[in-house]
Amino acid sequence: MQSTGQSSGHPAPDGRFGDQTTFPADRPLARQLETLNAHWAEALADEASARGFIQEVTARVDSALRTLWQDKLADTPCALVAVGGYGRGEMFVHSDIDIMVLTADHAHDEAVQAFLYTLWDTGLSIGYAVRSVEECLEAATDPTVYTSLIEMRLIAGDEGLVTRLDSAIRSEAAFDPAWFFAAKLDEQQARYESHDNVGTKIEPHIKEGPGGLRDLHTIRWLANRIDGAPNLAAMHRAELLRDDEYRALEHAESLLFRIRIGLHGLAERAEERLLLTHQKTLAGAFGYQGQQDGNLAVERFMQRFFRATIEVERLNQLLIQRWRERLHPEILEPVKRLNPRFIRRGRLIETRDAQVFMRSPTAILELFLLLAEHPELEGMTAATARQLRANLSVIDAGFRANRRAKQLFMQLLRAERGVYLALRNMNLTGVLAAYIPNFGPIVGLMQFDLFHAYTVDTHTLLVIRNLRRPALPEYRDENPIAADAFSRIPRPEVLYLAGLFHDIAKGRGGDHAELGAFDARDFARAHGLAREDIDLVGWLVEQHLLLSFTAQRQDIEDPEVIRRFAEQVGSPERLDYLYLLTVADIRATNPQLWNSWRDTLLRRLFELTHQHFAEGVRSSAQIVRETRRDANRQGSSEGMDAGKLAAWLSGMPEEYFLRNEIDNILRHSRVAIDADLPALTINDDPQHQATQILILAQNHPALFAHVVAGIDREGLNVQSANITVIPRPLVVESGLNAIDGEGNREQLPESELILLEFFVLDRQGHAVDDPGAIEALHERLEGVIHRPERALSVTRRRTPAQLSSLDVDTEVEFIADVARARTMIQVLTKDRPGLLADLSDTLWRMGAILLHARIATLGERAEDAFFVVDQYGHPINDREHQQAIADALIHAAKGGSEDKDRSADEAH
Repeated sequence: MQSTGQSSGHPAPDGRFGDQTTFPADRPLARQLETLNAHWAEALADEASARGFIQEVTARVDSALRTLWQDKLADTPCALVAVGGYGRGEMFVHSDIDIMVLTADHAHDEAVQAFLYTLWDTGLSIGYAVRSVEECLEAATDPTVYTSLIEMRLIAGDEGLVTRLDSAIRSEAAFDPAWFFAAKLDEQQARYESHDNVGTKIEPHIKEGPGGLRDLHTIRWLANRIDGAPNLAAMHRAELLRDDEYRALEHAESLLFRIRIGLHGLAERAEERLLLTHQKTLAGAFGYQGQQDGNLAVERFMQRFFRATIEVERLNQLLIQRWRERLHPEILEPVKRLNPRFIRRGRLIETRDAQVFMRSPTAILELFLLLAEHPELEGMTAATARQLRANLSVIDAGFRANRRAKQLFMQLLRAERGVYLALRNMNLTGVLAAYIPNFGPIVGLMQFDLFHAYTVDTHTLLVIRNLRRPALPEYRDENPIAADAFSRIPRPEVLYLAGLFHDIAKGRGGDHAELGAFDARDFARAHGLAREDIDLVGWLVEQHLLLSFTAQRQDIEDPEVIRRFAEQVGSPERLDYLYLLTVADIRATNPQLWNSWRDTLLRRLFELTHQHFAEGVRSSAQIVRETRRDANRQGSSEGMDAGKLAAWLSGMPEEYFLRNEIDNILRHSRVAIDADLPALTINDDPQHQATQILILAQNHPALFAHVVAGIDREGLNVQSANITVIPRPLVVESGLNAIDGEGNREQLPESELILLEFFVLDRQGHAVDDPGAIEALHERLEGVIHRPERALSVTRRRTPAQLSSLDVDTEVEFIADVARARTMIQVLTKDRPGLLADLSDTLWRMGAILLHARIATLGERAEDAFFVVDQYGHPINDREHQQAIADALIHAAKGGSEDKDRSADEAH
């Protein structure tokens, strides 16, 4: 318990941050804090400045509250007590001011109420309680209330009341330390789970996330209650913290304080998330400028932050384990010998003595291997964790060249279970970066974009976790295709090595896949892998993006694309390895970007390529002939009118049969036969796990663009689009009729038909399952297809703040597809609401007729491929026309809509 005045540890306000006259005593507290907050950037200069800033904020609040207390309650047997962060003396400008009025007998509640009314009038965020000592003790059975009481600090009033309460709450008979310890552990575990047990995210929560300020608070609360040491300095004096541990935590705490000051200053509110919109500004305020070794200033700043939180999490776990063993010594029983170097204590592993790692350095790797091989072991004792930390320096060049060390590491990768957890703990303890030096630079390294949700090291370990899942029976149903592929690969350790090295060269500059492949081959060679496995792990790292790039950027229904891809892969075995690595990689990159559509896309490419390996090369003519024949047979057997079906299929272009499987062809045919044009159906598509929109109408050059605009207005995202232009009408034989805008049946004119197929997802990446949303979409698109000449304005939704803080250069590339007599226009640009609608509208205005589209959104990046011909059905090869289209697309990507008609006229 602390008393008033200078003993509180807070100096009297002296206006250190700004002119001293800025803060006259009679100035309202809110205005004082507002003016003080204007100097937040000065507080980031160094650790002392940050701590001084926090002390000044706290002292100003103390002074204002003490003055009010003297006016209202000076002569009452009550006490004004600071609790929470205010009690710890960690006041930030926009922190809640948590207080408690401690009263002897509630005889002065009316005066207390007047005091509180005055506080509310300040406009500040005040949290309060009015309790007697007895009521405090009753409420303290709630661990949250108890936590606030053990760090209470007297501001004004009756010190005796506070002393009495402090003695009572520290009574072991009334409040068992083991009870408080268990409550704080449960609280921390729940907090970790709410953050997916990962603190190293692109927009971390600096207070509640793993390794954040709350982890520091937790060990301070426990040290305060169990050891009477309320802060880091006291914990150091009590020898709870060793010198290096104390320095590491004090440095991390100061960094978190500085960042929190900056966040509150920038946001002008109690912002606790280190959002992308603030990261660049804070990086500059901390002195980070320019680019070094391929890393942006903001990425270097964030790496510093993440490394500090990793150290906090590491020491938090160590201290908690130490208290667990003290409070529950029974968990260390029984003791059993594991081998000459290690024993088992209960469910924990421990070294036989304090010199094990010095006598036998490779025992460090043996420790993690034993943890993997013994699932009954839950971790290591605190003493062993400290020995490990103290002996990391033994992992040097000689250690890495040691044959026994190499054997142990490969044994770990070949273990039946526990590989991911072992590697994760090796990373948390610093062993992984010590054993694989090139891993060190990616620890805490973030990439400043929306695609990569985690730091590179966390992502890498999540890839290992995802690679392991198909091998485990409990996860087989998660992806049966992956489980089958895993059962076929002969050496899973090669796959894990590829996962470990696939991003190891991030941040070095250059091609990270090529550099990582070199590291992977070198490591595999040094660890005695066979030549074919060395080649395989190197190839996997070098080509780890091949499958996803092919699936997302190319027309995988084109047999020629499959043939080229199969040639690059080389064998079914390599395809299995690559598929497993690709799925694990994408799922570990950003869970929000993994959806059923991407899953289906990768699976489709995987299956088509396996089919290619099994059946060999078939000509396009053969595929068309066989597909048309089988579709007629299957449709007839299912009760479709054989004559109408044959007439419909006979008029479809050859391209159509190369792109579609029989089930999809028959789905289209059922819509087309006896349909009234224009026809529209919206259904769930089980194969693609998306919502399918199918439109059959008279061709109009603007139809695609206007349909996309309609889809966008309903808040849906197009994942893929197929366009089939049918060169002649199928009037009599297939039973088609046209319906005009008034609903009247009319003869179908002699013009082209167009079959549009879209696969769309909602904003959460799922098929649309809300009947109301489907009905609204249907109604909107009905209006579009009946009046395709009428432009549908694109909804200009506000660009999310995350997107606004990121920059992506727009690139437009023209790629000739000679074999298919078409041109692919690839557009890479920054995503935004309405982008696809604008790009589609621009293409038709510039005379580019769409045949097919491949849509991919990767975080803030849109990577869309449009397969087009000109208005005469020829590839777009003219350089001037290409440049005009490119300029128009770049303009559209930026959101420009002016001069569209003029640009189109010039293009024609």
